[in-house]
Amino acid sequence: MTIATKVSSTGTIFGSVGNIQIAEQLSKLGFEIDRKTIVVKDAVKEVGSYKALVKLHKEVSVEVAFEVVAE
Repeated sequence: MTIATKVSSTGTIFGSVGNIQIAEQLSKLGFEIDRKTIVVKDAVKEVGSYKALVKLHKEVSVEVAFEVVAE
């Protein structure tokens, strides 16, 4: 999954990418996931590849890989 956002010339994101942006991108792909169930360990503030954890149920979690690219 790819998330495009505005970045500086050094590759730093203006703001950060979090569970809201991940939920929006998953929705565009046809997956309706509540943003509160998405966990990102560290703040995503640079272009690159990351992973988030989606807690679908108390005992069921899925790791979702995503890449942040310049818009």
